Amino acid sequence: MLGLAALVLLVGLPLGVWKLPYLLDGQYLDTDSIGEGVGSATLVTGLRTAMVTCVAAIGAGVALFYTASTYRLNHRGQVTDRFTKALERLDSEHIYVRIGGILALEQIIRDAPDHAADAARVLGHFVRHMRPPASLDRPDADIQAALTALTRPESRAHVWDHALDLRNLCLVGADLQGADLTNALLEKSILTDADLCGANLTHAQLIDANLTDALLSEVNLTGARLLGADLTDAELICADFTGACVTVDQLLSALDLLDVRLSPDMARDARIVARLRRGAG
Repeated sequence: MLGLAALVLLVGLPLGVWKLPYLLDGQYLDTDSIGEGVGSATLVTGLRTAMVTCVAAIGAGVALFYTASTYRLNHRGQVTDRFTKALERLDSEHIYVRIGGILALEQIIRDAPDHAADAARVLGHFVRHMRPPASLDRPDADIQAALTALTRPESRAHVWDHALDLRNLCLVGADLQGADLTNALLEKSILTDADLCGANLTHAQLIDANLTDALLSEVNLTGARLLGADLTDAELICADFTGACVTVDQLLSALDLLDVRLSPDMARDARIVARLRRGAG
C-alpha cells in the first residue's frame, strides 16, 4: 500500500496537475491563447494550485494521523514501563523505595486513565498484603502512603467507578482526613482511633465496622450503612447522617454529638434531642 501511495504521489500528481485542468474545463479553454492572455492561463493555474493545495492538505492529515498513532504507542509503552518499575519498587525491602513505588502508581492513576483502575487495584492489594491482620499499631509509612494515594479525591476522580475494597482490614489509627471514601466497602474494618475528619463516606458500607474513638468531625455519611458499627466514644461534631442506616443507640454511644445532621425521624427522637441539648449547654 505504501508503494502504491508513492506511485500515485510521484506519477499521478504531476500527470494530474498537467492534464486534469484540460479534462475538467477543456470546453472553457482556448489552447491557442494560453500564455498570451490572462483568461485561460489564469483558469489553468488556479485549478493546478487548488489541486496541489488539496493534495498537500491530505498529506498533512496523513502525517498528523501517523504522528498521533506514534505518540499513543510511545505513551502506552512509557506507561507500561513506569508501571513495571513501580511494581518492582513495591517488592523492595526498603520502606522508602516502596513509598516511591506507591507515589509512582498514584501518578499513573492521574496520568493514564486506561491504567488507573489497575494501579488502584495494585495499591489495594498492597495494603491488604502488607498490613498485619490484627495489628494494633498505626499503619507504617508505606501503608499510610498507599491509603492516602487510594483515597485522595484527585485520584478517586479517575477511578470513581472502581469500588474501594477495605473490608476486614485493621486500620487502627489510620490518617484518612479529607479522604474520598464514597461507596467504599468497609464492612468489619477496624478503624479504632482513626482520623476521618472531613472525609466523604457517602453511601459507604460500614456494617459491623469498629469506629471506637474515631474522629468523625464534619464527615459526610449521607446514605451510609452503619448497622452493627461501633461508634463508642467517637467524635461526631458536625457529622452528616442524613439518610444513613444507623440506630439511635449507636449515636448515643458517641462521645460528641454537636451540630450533627440527622434524618427527620431520628431528629425527633427524645433521647437524641436531650443529648444534643446537654451538648449545647
